[in-house]
Amino acid sequence: MLGSLLAANWPQWRGPERDGISKETGLLKQWPEAGPQLVWQVDGLGDGFSTPAIVGDRVYLISNEGLENEFVQALDTKNGQQIWSKRIGKVGEPDQKPSYPGARSTPTVDGDVLYALGSAGDLACIDRHSGDIRWQKNLPTDFAGKPGEWAYSESPLIDGDVVVVTPGGETATLVALNKQTGEEVWKSQVEGSDEAAYASIVILEVGSVKQYGPSQ
Repeated sequence: MLGSLLAANWPQWRGPERDGISKETGLLKQWPEAGPQLVWQVDGLGDGFSTPAIVGDRVYLISNEGLENEFVQALDTKNGQQIWSKRIGKVGEPDQKPSYPGARSTPTVDGDVLYALGSAGDLACIDRHSGDIRWQKNLPTDFAGKPGEWAYSESPLIDGDVVVVTPGGETATLVALNKQTGEEVWKSQVEGSDEAAYASIVILEVGSVKQYGPSQ
């Protein structure tokens, strides 16, 4: 699905295969009595509920500062220092009840770029080395998307040449975009669906037929 990866890489939500399984070997069966050694610690990375993606010597994370600035940042795995930061939009659905507005999804790294979906539906393809945005879409504006009460929370899926996300709404439960350009390849409306769900898409094979389905 994704390009060649080092064993330690965790390039997307729930790992290389989106199943929460690490293929690392030689791990400790229990912590030392004094606990694991603290190598570094960083504060002030912003707010939100995102989990990190880790590829090579960088950690990628989506965070927010207030409601106007939701951003992607890259950190050095050696010391936690920020390498770059790029704003992608505002925080989505700030009047949710109960109210927990903030960045939510995990960046998806694919080769030299990453794909980040902000809680307001701002989907950005970003050069993971420089932080420059290569292309950007907005799910409500470009695909008549409709987020749930707690905003967009999914992590984009890369499948071959496309990036797949779920705008929701009346016309695009699912949409696949050319991962190089952001141009629409196809979209599909699932009968009975309305708002975007909070699950991230995974690839399934049922009856020898490849399908997309929500995570469990």
